[in-house]
Amino acid sequence: MKEKLNIIEIILITMQSLGGLQKTLDSEDIAKKANKVSPNSFTWKKYNDQIDLSLIKTSLYQAKKKQLISGNEKEGWILSSKGFDKILNSKNKTKSFKLRSLKMDIKEQNREISRIKNNKIYQKYHDQKSKPSLIEMEQIFRINLYMTDFKRKSIVNKTINLCKSDLSIYDFLRKNKKILNKGENK
Repeated sequence: MKEKLNIIEIILITMQSLGGLQKTLDSEDIAKKANKVSPNSFTWKKYNDQIDLSLIKTSLYQAKKKQLISGNEKEGWILSSKGFDKILNSKNKTKSFKLRSLKMDIKEQNREISRIKNNKIYQKYHDQKSKPSLIEMEQIFRINLYMTDFKRKSIVNKTINLCKSDLSIYDFLRKNKKILNKGENK
C-alpha cells in the first residue's frame, strides 16, 4: 500500500520545485504551485476552485516550527537543510510524483561544491584537520556581519543544501556553521 504525502511534505516538494533550495519564495507562488502538485488538497470545501491561502500559510508556519523551512511572510520562505532531508526521505512514499532537480539547482550545486573544494580554508581543514575561524567561515559562506540575520541564515541554508551531494563538504559546513552562531553572540 502506498503512503500518501502529508500537507507539509507537499509544501516542501512544491518549494523545491520552485527553486526554494536557493531563493526565498512568496506564499502566493507556493500556493499556486502546491495546488497544481496536489489538486484539491489546498482548496476550500465549498468553492473547490479557490485556493485556501490560510491553509497554505498555516502549513508554512507549521513547517517553520518544525525547522523544515525558514522565513516569514515579509521576507519569503526558503528550505532548510532539515526540510531538504525530509523531501529526500518522502520521495519514496509515492510514485505518482517525480522529484526532479531544477537545472539551475544542479548548476549551482556543482559551482558551490567546486568553489568550496578549491578554497584554501576547506583544504586546510580537510588536510590538516585545522578548525576554521569565524572570519574564515564567513568567507566560506560568503556572508558578513552587515547582513540581516534572516539573510545570513538563508545563505547558510542555501550553501549547505547545495553541497549535500558531496559528503565531505557537507559535513565540513554542518560541523563548522556553529562557529557562526558563536560569533553572533559576541
